[in-house]
Amino acid sequence: MNKKNKIVKPAKFVKGQITLPGDKSISHRALFFAALAEGKSKIKFLNNGADVLSTIVCLQKLGIKFQLGKYSVEVDSSGFKKWNREITGSINCGNSGTTTRLLAGLIAGQGIKVKMIGDESLSARPMERIIEPLQKMGAEIESENKNLPILFNGGKLMGIRYTLPVASAQVKSCLLFAGLFADGKTYITEKTRTRDHTENMMKIFGISIFKKKNVISINKLKNPVIPFKYSVPGDPSAAAFWVAAGLLVPNSKLNLKRISLNSSRISYIKLLQKNGCKVRIDSINKSLEPFGDIIIQSSKIKSFSIRKKIAASLIDEIPILALIATQAKGKSTFRGVKELRFKESDRIKSIVESLKCLGADIKEYPDGFDIFGPTKLKGNTVDSYGDHRIAMMLAIAGLISNSPVKIKNHSIVNISYPDFYGILERISRKQ
Repeated sequence: MNKKNKIVKPAKFVKGQITLPGDKSISHRALFFAALAEGKSKIKFLNNGADVLSTIVCLQKLGIKFQLGKYSVEVDSSGFKKWNREITGSINCGNSGTTTRLLAGLIAGQGIKVKMIGDESLSARPMERIIEPLQKMGAEIESENKNLPILFNGGKLMGIRYTLPVASAQVKSCLLFAGLFADGKTYITEKTRTRDHTENMMKIFGISIFKKKNVISINKLKNPVIPFKYSVPGDPSAAAFWVAAGLLVPNSKLNLKRISLNSSRISYIKLLQKNGCKVRIDSINKSLEPFGDIIIQSSKIKSFSIRKKIAASLIDEIPILALIATQAKGKSTFRGVKELRFKESDRIKSIVESLKCLGADIKEYPDGFDIFGPTKLKGNTVDSYGDHRIAMMLAIAGLISNSPVKIKNHSIVNISYPDFYGILERISRKQ
């Protein structure tokens, strides 16, 4: 592998079976719930990306112990009542927004005094959305510009009624975790539905949580969670890149095994099915966090539209859906996705600039973009903008371009999917 650029060549087909890494969102949450338990919990198929490792490093600061195996991790916690409150130095969340926002709820809830920091990219992401409601609950928090670093100075929390101003599962989860340690009841209203892993996993691990229409409520947690064994299903957001490869490369067929089928995570599959794509779901295991197999075949794709109403449910899949749109017949419209400007990169700008470099017909707007297709993409050298999802999108683009695509800063995929390039080479090898 070139140290600076990853070269991806056009493929005649992609074929094979892929087992995806554990879902990143569920992996983070499983670790947090194991930290809330008193005793040893075992988590299988934990995502092995850098973001989830950031959560482990942060929880170690609280005194939680970890034994990492090849396909599992054992988490040994003395329970939240005995977490370390004499933390030396800062808690470093690396590049992980999920670690930052969810852990903030737990730290504020426990009244732990500590400074939370992150890398340059994470330090530019908005944190006012968690600081403001946590302060309303009674947390004593300092931040110069409503970004990291954040200084937690303790404070006793009280339950509040709060309506989420932005559709964010991370903010919702932060407040649910804080609500576990607040006196009185906490009510959270979301105008737009977001992924509900935190709520589902609270039910799975015996925490009482209630939902009436779009209002979620939770009471103070009196006792530690009972230790558990849990298997994390495959990541549907990571699966989206292989779905695109199977659809766009001619004469292709892929079988993705044991993928999370949480209804808040597979909106992109329903969207693609509605627009002529051969994507089939099989072997469904029905539970609070369902999973199954996804089978994809090469397809002719119609243009499609994404509006604000559904944008929150497929926000992580927008980059790869943009690539798919370059091969769809007609004009595809992406609107109501302004939240993308506050991800690991300004993803609207990153998508537009990188696809333009490859010859796509794309026009940028403040809250999205339009794409006109189909367009035969051309090879070029393109920057990942330090964003794992942009890097993976560009790699799939390389499979369907007329000459190789060279990706700058390609190793950023290790944030969520360290094995990505190895899988890419395997499914396109026999040509």
